[in-house]
Amino acid sequence: MKDYILYRKIARIIIQLADELHISPKRAMLLFYKSTIGKQLHDPKYGYQLMSDTYIVNDIKTEIKDS
Repeated sequence: MKDYILYRKIARIIIQLADELHISPKRAMLLFYKSTIGKQLHDPKYGYQLMSDTYIVNDIKTEIKDS
């Protein structure tokens, strides 16, 4: 996946995460980059690049609840 496409996907995920958790985009960005999923999204072997934004957001929310 081209870098600029991945960065757009990450931006959409962060905005959706902020909306669903009712937090600022800055806080959502911090949560995203601290999450395991956020790190795995950059590595194609995990397949997150092919998943929907909503699927990824739900995984991040689950990870936050479990920690």
